[in-house]
Amino acid sequence: MTLTRAEPTAEEGIKGASNFLRGDLSRELTDGPPKVSGESEHLLKFHGIYAQDNRDVRRERSLAGETLDYIFMIRVAIPGGRLSSAQWLALDEVGSDIADGTIRLTTRQAVQFHGVLKRGLRPLAFSLDEYLMTSFGACGDVVRNTVICPDLIMNSHDERLRAMASQISKTFKPKTMAHWEIFVNGELAAKREEEPEHEFYGQTYLPRKFKIAIAHPGENCVDVYAQDLGLIPARHEELGEGFTVVVGGGLGRSYADADTFARLADPLTFVTYDEVEGLIAAVLATYRDLGDRSRRKRARMKYVVADGGFASFRREVAQRYGAALREAVAIDLDDADDHLGWRTLDDGSFQVGIRVGAGRVRDVADGQRLRSALRLIAQQFDVTLLITAQQDILISGISGVDRDAIQNLLVTHHVRAIEELGLVERSALACPALPTCGQALAEAERRLPNIVEQVQGEMNNSGQGKRRLQLRMTGCPNGCARPAVAEVGIVGRTKTSYDLYLGGGLRGDRLATLYQEKLKLEEIPAVLRPLLDRWKVEGLLDESFGDFFNRVHVA
Repeated sequence: MTLTRAEPTAEEGIKGASNFLRGDLSRELTDGPPKVSGESEHLLKFHGIYAQDNRDVRRERSLAGETLDYIFMIRVAIPGGRLSSAQWLALDEVGSDIADGTIRLTTRQAVQFHGVLKRGLRPLAFSLDEYLMTSFGACGDVVRNTVICPDLIMNSHDERLRAMASQISKTFKPKTMAHWEIFVNGELAAKREEEPEHEFYGQTYLPRKFKIAIAHPGENCVDVYAQDLGLIPARHEELGEGFTVVVGGGLGRSYADADTFARLADPLTFVTYDEVEGLIAAVLATYRDLGDRSRRKRARMKYVVADGGFASFRREVAQRYGAALREAVAIDLDDADDHLGWRTLDDGSFQVGIRVGAGRVRDVADGQRLRSALRLIAQQFDVTLLITAQQDILISGISGVDRDAIQNLLVTHHVRAIEELGLVERSALACPALPTCGQALAEAERRLPNIVEQVQGEMNNSGQGKRRLQLRMTGCPNGCARPAVAEVGIVGRTKTSYDLYLGGGLRGDRLATLYQEKLKLEEIPAVLRPLLDRWKVEGLLDESFGDFFNRVHVA
């Protein structure tokens, strides 16, 4: 595969000249204005930090000639979303002392803090490090937070599988000591002898981000086909336990570049446990060498696969792997499990899954006080907390003697049980969008409750209020809430309009189709109404909306 590229982007130059992600960050974070330079903004992403401003007051401040309300978002990488009680309490404390008073759970099982001022970045990083957490590598052109189905952590009898997300995150985290020098403990880190950076990263790291997910062999709660690389536990008839590896997925697009698109991953090979890391390294090296460093909007690995062809990409991986690739073991994933409600785990302990609307953990006056409930549970009980790829949280490893006490805490803090949730609300996802995300074209999180209520109303009116409908909403086409594989995907187009995608599926193995463009948000329920009516009349027994839409090719 031979590719001709134009001149590399400015971002490539920034990475190459950064002295392995150091740049001028140390000086800029120490003094000066409340923001950082453009070059430092790019480097901060590798440290898990996005420079933002409060867009609700941007115009007002600009017209008044005032400085914008500069803030930062910090994303904490939580491999597999797994946290101890002590770690959750540390995150809770940071949310009050340094951030905006909320904790946000992401679709990649990470935690985000919003509204942080520049002077709070170092104290926040130091607090995380005390509890063996970090934001380093949660963003940037590296392997991002590895996601895994929570059942593989809490219900697997294979310790290797339980630890897989943490092991991958450890192996593929950049080796540079820049983060610890700048944010945590400069003197100590500066005296350490730094190891050479990973060969698969090199001096300029990857062309763009790289996402890995580990799916349950029976269901697809992590949307494994939407990842750059996915691992699905499988059994080879000769080699025994291992993984089917899928590659080349990704959902982000750009309205400014018609040559961008969503793509689902293809099966690449089967590997044993001992072969996983070597195969991932070979895929990363292939992406490092062949990814487009001249157009960031087309720098994702899915375009390498799509442009050169999957067979050619597979040969390139095999060459770097140093061995022929086996055929993948066939996998048949079922509908995604939301892991909500009370369940008994295989070891006899209990788990309760709690719905977190748009992933925002907070206390609501005269309403649900989820943050306080989780704080008390973490203080009083030795449990494991798990963030899911659906932006929810599981309290796991609950002993039989503690179950009633935890349930009582949830009830007294008005935390809603799954029986109280509408089936649209139960699985709805949204990205933060306005007012903090600089990429947002329209609202998402703040408007999600309203659109969910309206769509649930249409479901109720059509007599289907007890059927599941998967709805996901984003403020732009980058796809952080994965609308491109949803049954109903709502994607911000302009400040007041959205594109409507339909027909993705609960298995995550089918892309949604663009149904109508530039709709007002309040128009969407009426557009869905006749489709829901047809689903009731023409749908097969137990047929999901996404499957129905594709079967009848609704026009």
